[in-house]
Amino acid sequence: MKDTITKEFVGLFAIVGLFFLGSCKKEMSTETAKIKPPIRDYIVTARADKKGTNSNSAGTAVLKGHYNEESKVLNYSIEYTDIDPQMMTLRYGSKGSVGTFVKELYNNQNGKKTLIQGGFELTPLQERNLLKGWWFISVSTATLSPAISGVLTFKQQ
Repeated sequence: MKDTITKEFVGLFAIVGLFFLGSCKKEMSTETAKIKPPIRDYIVTARADKKGTNSNSAGTAVLKGHYNEESKVLNYSIEYTDIDPQMMTLRYGSKGSVGTFVKELYNNQNGKKTLIQGGFELTPLQERNLLKGWWFISVSTATLSPAISGVLTFKQQ
């Protein structure tokens, strides 16, 4: 009989102990620690020539730009030589493909320019494709579409 009372007492003690531990209020921090990733700036460059398109064009174009992850704005300037461009576009896709249209940078309706400048804000999908290295510049002439092209590369500042 002593064993039964001891077992019941130990069992009762264990149950009370579990209730006691379960009823303790744990302090929850109302402030959650969120770590923000660093904001990066990139220098963007592209050299477009006949190697990108396998054409016989002698022209070249150089895109120089700046991209900021916080503002999501890509600013650029393009200089070209030995080519009469009708249209310049940014595209993305795998190497050697026609690519998917992203943005028209220049359309020769206002006359000839040798320096083209501009900027635009990127969508999250555009930003992802840019940072993966899938973007390229495509320069078309009246006779060749595209005449020259080159992949955008970027360097973190």
